[in-house]
Amino acid sequence: MTFSTAIVADFAVIMTVAAVVTFLFYRIKQPMILGYLIAGIIIGPYTPPFSLVSRLDVLGATADLGVILLLFGIGLNFPLTKLRTVGKVSAGVAAIEIAFMLLLSFGIGRLLGWPLIDALFLGTALASSSTVIIAKVLGDMGKLKETSALIMLGVLVVEDLIVVGLLAIITSVVGIGSINVADVSWLAVKILAFVLGTLTLGILIVPRVIDRAVKLGNNEVLILIVLGLCFGLSIVANLLGFSMAIGAFLMGVVVASAKSAGRIESLISPVKDMFAAMFFVSMGALIDITGFRIFLLPALLVTVLMIFGKMLGCGFGTRLFGYDRSTSFKVGFGMGQIGEFAFIVMKAGQDLNVISPFLFPIVGVAAAITTFLTPYLIKLSYKIGQTQP
Repeated sequence: MTFSTAIVADFAVIMTVAAVVTFLFYRIKQPMILGYLIAGIIIGPYTPPFSLVSRLDVLGATADLGVILLLFGIGLNFPLTKLRTVGKVSAGVAAIEIAFMLLLSFGIGRLLGWPLIDALFLGTALASSSTVIIAKVLGDMGKLKETSALIMLGVLVVEDLIVVGLLAIITSVVGIGSINVADVSWLAVKILAFVLGTLTLGILIVPRVIDRAVKLGNNEVLILIVLGLCFGLSIVANLLGFSMAIGAFLMGVVVASAKSAGRIESLISPVKDMFAAMFFVSMGALIDITGFRIFLLPALLVTVLMIFGKMLGCGFGTRLFGYDRSTSFKVGFGMGQIGEFAFIVMKAGQDLNVISPFLFPIVGVAAAITTFLTPYLIKLSYKIGQTQP
């Protein structure tokens, strides 16, 4: 079978299995994201005798496209005016809960007898929740425009930026044995320049370009312009050492300022949904269910740490900034899953050969558990929130 034929065959398997499983989940009124994950587990290499997909590298690349398009779509629902209203609380809540997660990670590290560096990498990995999963669940529930959702999305952006800085500091310390102040300062300057520069220049230029393109009356030209801007800023973010998803999200925020943002969202939505499905299926395919028994106990402890820590850190932080109990419950319960950045942090520690071999698979199993729990935790938060003043 040729390379191109193998890719087409994999896509056929992925879409067919995902369609069957998600249809069943839709009929039994369960979260669609769980259907995607289970479909991925069925076709993945760790579930004999299935192992239906031959090119996991291609699946991973397609998943990256899904993350970019999904975060761009979320940005379209998060214009700059809303970003300003939750900017301070998002930064404050992110700082509080990240400090809380680091302290709890040190505690669980001491409880399990782990080296200090393991606890430090664990805390950094758990500092960031999953933007993709939260956005997908909130979108499926039709809650993206609520105040609690806006706060969560703002916190997620700040989290990713802080984790980039933390990772730079940690790798600097373990690499040369000391903190390089110049490197950390330069990183902070890059983060501020990228975010502020994107929002300032973007708001001045991009909406005008988009609105003029709309006047052409050609949807194909409009889609190509928008996707070019989205992927272009994603690459710029990556070159600066940030997540491509952050670039896509910021471009979505910028495009949302255009008068025709609603039309763009309707045009992009089908493409976004297809690639987002690929992302979640690939996440399921990469879950090694054979490791559950070996790492289940410590993974359960990490899972409890993640949910409890985020619930207290984010919920308390939101309440501290003057929001009601209902909003605080929704933010606290909604953030309790391990994000994609955790794997980047663990991979960095593994590449530097400074973390214990068991840490990566433990975080992987805990990530799988929290991913499955997320839809139910978010739904529970809305039920509890309705009873709170």
